[in-house]
Amino acid sequence: MDRHQGISDESLRSRSRIAAHALWDAMVRPTVEHPEQIPWHADAISCEWLTLHLASGIEGAAVERMVVGDGDNGSSVRRRLDLTWNAEGAAAALPMRLFAKVTPSYLTRISSGVAARAEGRVLRKITPQLGVEAPKCLCSGYDRKSGRTVHLFEDLTETSGATFCDFETSINRDQANEIVDTLATLHGSFMQQDEVLGGFPVYERFFDAGARNGIHEAHETAMTQAQSVIPAALQSRREEFWPAMVAARNDHANRPRTLIHSDVHLGNWYITRDGHMGLADWACVCTGTWARDFAYALATTLHIDDRRNWETDLIERYLRRLAADHGITVGFDDALRQVRRQLMTALLMWTPTLCPAPGFPDMQPEAMSMEMIARIATAIDDHAALDAFK
Repeated sequence: MDRHQGISDESLRSRSRIAAHALWDAMVRPTVEHPEQIPWHADAISCEWLTLHLASGIEGAAVERMVVGDGDNGSSVRRRLDLTWNAEGAAAALPMRLFAKVTPSYLTRISSGVAARAEGRVLRKITPQLGVEAPKCLCSGYDRKSGRTVHLFEDLTETSGATFCDFETSINRDQANEIVDTLATLHGSFMQQDEVLGGFPVYERFFDAGARNGIHEAHETAMTQAQSVIPAALQSRREEFWPAMVAARNDHANRPRTLIHSDVHLGNWYITRDGHMGLADWACVCTGTWARDFAYALATTLHIDDRRNWETDLIERYLRRLAADHGITVGFDDALRQVRRQLMTALLMWTPTLCPAPGFPDMQPEAMSMEMIARIATAIDDHAALDAFK
């Protein structure tokens, strides 16, 4: 099938425009100084631009020096910024260490650029209102013409003593409870709140964009490459996976919508110096069924044996929080069936990550991808999730 089938002429023009801007940025490497400009890369941020965005209202405060440090590359590019303020800025205790999240290339702009507006809105308006542990976003911007995006965050390693999780991180029971409570707070606060949800993309949009751009083929390739960590019983039913994923996608249109993070895997959680759980990287935030976040989080954040031992209690905890804090009642059997079905969309986040489709960046180390696929596939097998579609 033609990869561009179903892509509108307007979308193709938009991609061509963004590609041209990304090429121009890489060749010219422009620096930004005016506040309305969006930097193409962390290296393009100037002291003047930072002063305008971080020191508004602080008379005389100015950034005197900025050093771009290390970071990582994925669907976006993140770099640490070390700032030196003048006396007025230092007296006002303005932040000295930040993280910049930018989209310098065509691939990062296509994969993350549009979603950046929603991420900025959540982290500046919604997570502070909810009181959940999440990064503090100091500045957010998006330029539709070029596809450039920028977020400036306080450095969580300093403000919260944060340690970001990876595939070797062990989550204890208290931390698992906090993960569930965070999701219940997010989902319960916005269940069927159309006046809020209307400003965010729907989950189906993300699914359909991926389907147009090769994630089905990438999934099939990864099922072969990762077969050593996928239960044999699932390998023999591979032809059922994609129809089940499409059906799980359709559940979002047929269930009450809420705000979902949509990428709640282990690597997007962090642990504060006090041992509490925080949720980062809201780039995939959208509206859909709560069960997507819940199934995805349980399958990826917990070791397989811990998930097996705790999941019934964790589902019950989540449902109690929805009922007690938000007046939302969901029966256990119905909840479990929804979770079983949404395990399929969780897997579809990681098989294409192991074997990215053409045009997608390499987003995660292979070891992380293999561990996430192993955990989700085992959960699918444990719950006979494919049979939930019969």
